[in-house]
Amino acid sequence: MSNTYHKPDLSICIIAKNESKLLPACLESVLPVAKEIILVDTGSDDNTIDLAHKSGCKVIESKWENDFSKARNLAISNAKCEYILSIDADERLLNPEVILQTISNAKNETGAWLVEVKSEAITADKKKDVYVSNLLRLFRNKPFFKYEGIVHEQIVNSIISNGYQIESSPVKLFHLGYALSPEEMYAKQSRNLNLLNIAIEIDENDVYAKLQRAKTFLAMNNLEKAETDINFVIHHAEANGTILPQALNYGAIISLKNGDANTAVFRATRSTELLPDQVFANFILADLFLRANQYSTALESYKKVERAILSPSLKARIVGDYFVSLADIYFKIGRCHTLLNQISDAEKAFVQGYNTDKDNVHILVGLANIAFKKHDYHEAENLLLNAKSLAPDNKDILKFLDQLKKHIRQPLEITQSINHDLSKPRISVSMIVKNEEKMLPDCLESIKDIADEIIIVDTGSSDRTKEIANAYNAKLFDFQWIDDFSAARNHALKHCSGDWILYLDADERLEESSKEELLNVIRTQDNNIGGFICIIQSSHMRLDGSPELHRGGYPRLFKNFGYPSIHFKGRVHEQITPSIIALNKVFVLTDIKIHHLGYNQPREIMEDKIKRNYKMLLAHIKDEPTYGYAWYQLGQTLAQMRIFKEAEEAIRFALKCGDLSDSIYASATATLSQMTGSQKKFSEALYWAEESLKKAPEQLYSISLKAHALLFLDRLDEAENYFNLLKDLKNSKRGVPLSGFDIEVPDNIIEIGLNELAKRRHNK
Repeated sequence: MSNTYHKPDLSICIIAKNESKLLPACLESVLPVAKEIILVDTGSDDNTIDLAHKSGCKVIESKWENDFSKARNLAISNAKCEYILSIDADERLLNPEVILQTISNAKNETGAWLVEVKSEAITADKKKDVYVSNLLRLFRNKPFFKYEGIVHEQIVNSIISNGYQIESSPVKLFHLGYALSPEEMYAKQSRNLNLLNIAIEIDENDVYAKLQRAKTFLAMNNLEKAETDINFVIHHAEANGTILPQALNYGAIISLKNGDANTAVFRATRSTELLPDQVFANFILADLFLRANQYSTALESYKKVERAILSPSLKARIVGDYFVSLADIYFKIGRCHTLLNQISDAEKAFVQGYNTDKDNVHILVGLANIAFKKHDYHEAENLLLNAKSLAPDNKDILKFLDQLKKHIRQPLEITQSINHDLSKPRISVSMIVKNEEKMLPDCLESIKDIADEIIIVDTGSSDRTKEIANAYNAKLFDFQWIDDFSAARNHALKHCSGDWILYLDADERLEESSKEELLNVIRTQDNNIGGFICIIQSSHMRLDGSPELHRGGYPRLFKNFGYPSIHFKGRVHEQITPSIIALNKVFVLTDIKIHHLGYNQPREIMEDKIKRNYKMLLAHIKDEPTYGYAWYQLGQTLAQMRIFKEAEEAIRFALKCGDLSDSIYASATATLSQMTGSQKKFSEALYWAEESLKKAPEQLYSISLKAHALLFLDRLDEAENYFNLLKDLKNSKRGVPLSGFDIEVPDNIIEIGLNELAKRRHNK
């Protein structure tokens, strides 16, 4: 297989001591982009050095001198490449593929880049807390770039003082170093405190060291000493530097802990005057105003935080801005609106929060509160039960649920009626629609004989869609569209009371001959079965305007285990499978056939759909940057947009994520085979076709791709065997392949291939 990837001119610099447990994963994460790895070992007595040598590192052994900067400067002084990435053994590079692009596009005046570092910490109640910071880790290799400070070392000052600029970057690291027990964290803080004391003994006016010592005292809950240091820094730090805003922010936190709200407000306000577009100080002020019942003023500050998160200030990131979850800010905004009795605005904020993080307990409770105020007690209970599943010991949620019981007059619909005949399981047909007056009638006609109930969620129709739904006695529910198919489908799931759920779209029809099989398969008594794979058959238009028949297997019929135990995932191309597999249930293949008409549309309609999907996929990837399925779907969408280079990169990255199911892996590798084959990279096309066939040995499309790759590689006998295999499989009666996806290969394509094969034999 050809490999066109070029490593950047990048040195990886690490300092380490006794890191044999964490170092291998760190090295593995940087090897794809490292031209060299410099590791300064400061006195290991485990096998850290041996592991480093085995990975090809240049190891420099140096005695530890209680000075992190000295060790880091030793590492970078030995670097030979044009650029340096500084990383620790307890960190992992999450997206090495973006580094080459980052430094390739570097402006001459850019000296360094901030990278996003995601960390985990263990809270006092032994729960994991995740936060994000932006640190300067990627920079040019210049002899005058030096770290300063014996602990909490920084290189930023030498970069700025030499006239270079700092930029943001998409590079991401994951940091494990704070996932420690309280005892381990205290020991780490004590070590840092000792080093900071040494630095301050050397220079008692070192404002940076005193800022860091104040933060250390704050973490150790020594508020008196923290206040002494922070007060010194506030009065001695330069007004236009990077230290004063940090000092004022942490000073506000210390004042709050000391019960001095007035000083906290003063310090945070002064920080916003120095750095208006920051999260930290505006968030402190917003919380202070909320505590003081100044809801309008708090709302204004929370909205400033929202703007700062959505449009981050580079200077604030360099200074060291505070990480706050966007969903939490939407909750705070919604809470302020609620307290101001602005219910509609509150609901909009909570919906924005839900769209950002569907597992945010505060948001779910906020939405439940809105539902309660609207007297929609069943919806409030559903939301609270979802919140309870995420936070089972939350006393406020339990209290709210008890309060709801007094208001609910009728019991909620349950997934299985006590009185109905168990030999005839009930079927809920679940749909989401918008302006589907043309397509909906035929869809509902196709399932009316088998559906015990039809649940339709309407996301904003302005045509006759609702009228048609009512004509079929559907249970109709409105839902505000938030660019999230899963959110809408999950809203429908909440209202399904059948034993089994069949979900369809308005542009789909259940084949008449499949009705009896559907009724038969759901009578199975196998408790391990969670759902059934149905064949979705659809006609697609090729780029040249000719039709192409796609056939795929999808889990459209599944057992109703109740929401949120089962739920859809993904803003677009949503999936129910992960939640059912999480219940240790399996899916079984069937011959139930559903015809999908949605891809046989005029080009302008399809282009609108593609643009919509593209937007939602980008949002999904922002939420879950290493979710392979979303990257796979993005690649398919980019290909539909004819952005082929980026489409191929997205598919390749989807495979690197390592979390694709067998069916999606088969589809992704088949796509790469087609893409590389169209570039005449036939050896690589053959490789990817064979990878696809490992997961789906009878997939027609991949067999065709392999046959054609062998043909163009002049491996004619093998090519003939695969063309003949393709003909045999096409002529046999076969259902959907185990890959869950296939494309019908027309007979004329096989004949053209065999004719070309005969020509090549003749010309030999």
